[in-house]
Amino acid sequence: MALRVLIFGTYDRGVGRNAILQEALRAAGIEVALCHAPLWRDTADKLAAARRTGRLAGAAGRQAWAWVRLMAAHARAAPYDVLLVGATAHLDLPLAHRLARRRRRPLVFDPLVSISETVRDRGLLRPGSRRLAALVRLERRLFALPDLTLADTLAHAQALAREVGLCLDRAAVVPAGTPSVYRRLARPYVPGPGLRVAYFGQYIPLHGIRTVLDAAARLRHRPDVRFDLVGIGQELAEARAHARRLELVNVRFRPVWLGPEALAEGHIEPADVCLGAFGALPKAARVVPYKVYTALASGRAVLTADTPAVRELLRPGEEVWTVPPADPDALADALARLADDPALRARLARAGQAAYDARFAAGPLGDLLCAALEPLAARQGRQ
Repeated sequence: MALRVLIFGTYDRGVGRNAILQEALRAAGIEVALCHAPLWRDTADKLAAARRTGRLAGAAGRQAWAWVRLMAAHARAAPYDVLLVGATAHLDLPLAHRLARRRRRPLVFDPLVSISETVRDRGLLRPGSRRLAALVRLERRLFALPDLTLADTLAHAQALAREVGLCLDRAAVVPAGTPSVYRRLARPYVPGPGLRVAYFGQYIPLHGIRTVLDAAARLRHRPDVRFDLVGIGQELAEARAHARRLELVNVRFRPVWLGPEALAEGHIEPADVCLGAFGALPKAARVVPYKVYTALASGRAVLTADTPAVRELLRPGEEVWTVPPADPDALADALARLADDPALRARLARAGQAAYDARFAAGPLGDLLCAALEPLAARQGRQ
């Protein structure tokens, strides 16, 4: 009989990881049921509450009301084998732990990120501040509750072990992946004249957008290399101001948020190279961003920073092209080489897409989930 997983909590449905995980579970033949209560508009709303004392009281009231609805929904839920708390629903873990124990079922958590790590890396709380220290203490208690925690890379799991006490013996690596729509809409790459360099994302510090713009400045003598930047987010205004200071005429900003179809067909498909992340923050060494998986699925050459996480999951020089983090000279040199070598771009595009199909599509991710969840459910059933 197939496993039945109940995905539980106030998780953000707008976070791609939750949709990707559901798709992977279903691809593996696992039955998926949802027990969800909306709480936050988006990640920015949640982070704002973490930063501002005045918003915490209101957030606590909303959280309590969401828990009432979750308890009622859980009481109505059919029997399940595993209770899985979705990405970004960290604060639901105490309730989920109690409910899972009541039904004698294992609790699994897919955090995607650490709250304290996120607010630190985005500069929302000062290092050493009391609020940040309190968040770390809270997360240590939360990460002790699940029977199994999923991490997108081993490097990230190891960092969570150091910083919030994740037990590595109770962790499993399931890469982040990307929605399958990008693979479905992918068109074969055909090299043409010039090099269109595509960035898409939320302009978070992890992406190292200043490094990208500084590299563009070093390529101003190459009219065949042009940068198209799509998205909105934290450092967009700063990035546009920096581009104006550099007087960049080879960079175009499109400050819009595109859905998957528009992004795939209007921005990724015309690209020759898609950019990953180039920041030097600690998190940059631990994760492979969604944008990398999206570009791989779309069959476009990927250029990103050389990090332990990238080397853990991909083969630099074969499936992706890499440069040192926060190094605009190296980035400019790599882009110049890719501009001058269309055959290299085509090889990277083909190999990267093959890597996605073999290791990061819904089927392979579902196999990893099965390997992690089936023994856990079997052990719990014998108790």
